[in-house]
Amino acid sequence: MRADTEETVTIGDTVVGKFATMLTFGEGDVVLTFEDGTSQTAAMSLVSIDLAYTGGEDAITTITGDAGESVRIYSLSGQYVGNSTESLAKGIYIMNGKKVIIR
Repeated sequence: MRADTEETVTIGDTVVGKFATMLTFGEGDVVLTFEDGTSQTAAMSLVSIDLAYTGGEDAITTITGDAGESVRIYSLSGQYVGNSTESLAKGIYIMNGKKVIIR
């Protein structure tokens, strides 16, 4: 599941009702290219872009290796604790021979 992105572009005191897909910076200005193919140039000091993400996953729950098999997760003491980060308490674990922090 992917998160939806909401974007509010403001130039000066005017809210632009379009989604910016590309920003190109010049010496003191920026060219905003919008999803409808139009573009607008404005002084960088006047441009504000606020992003909000809704929906989607907020955590990694399963880790898979290169071949698609599940990764085995171990505690620092070497005890097998599972193959999903979903139920793990905060701490440091070993996955694929590397230390990983679960927050």
